[in-house]
Amino acid sequence: MHRALAKAAFELHSSVGPARTTISAIAEHAGVQRLTVYRHFADQDAIFAACIAHAYELDPPPDAQAWTSIADPEARLRAALTATYGYYRRNQRLLANVYRDAELPAVAARLAHHAELQLGAVAVLNMGWSAANHRMLAAAIGHALDFSTWRSLAQTRGLSDAEATEAMTVFVKGIVSASAVAVRVSTAG
Repeated sequence: MHRALAKAAFELHSSVGPARTTISAIAEHAGVQRLTVYRHFADQDAIFAACIAHAYELDPPPDAQAWTSIADPEARLRAALTATYGYYRRNQRLLANVYRDAELPAVAARLAHHAELQLGAVAVLNMGWSAANHRMLAAAIGHALDFSTWRSLAQTRGLSDAEATEAMTVFVKGIVSASAVAVRVSTAG
């Protein structure tokens, strides 16, 4: 029953979002009484945690550690963006609703955890570049990995995931080049 309720919460979070998902709606969607939902979940935080666990069981997010075996930083970035943008496309409804409902404590906590994971991914993707300004490079890579960047490129601008990957790879490479030029100019002057 716990899995059925988690699945119901996941489907509702995907369709209407966490803020608009009620205990009554979960119970109705799962074909049970509200009391059954309360028996399995102490509060909204527990429901959201079960929803995310169900989502990860269906389609886990990309693992940054898998990219460490790719020596070339540009190839590593392309692999990461391809995997990340594919994940975003497959889960765009749920992710859009989660980001929209970020003010909910359970959602905010999960997004904070996601931000920590993304910092780890940035660290993996930052390795091997010849940029003098690694802070700026890390910011560019973080921007490329961000869900809102993918939404802007793919949904608003209509790029395919491959085109969005190419655009962000060129963007990051531009930061590396600009960083190298800035160093040459500062050392020449």
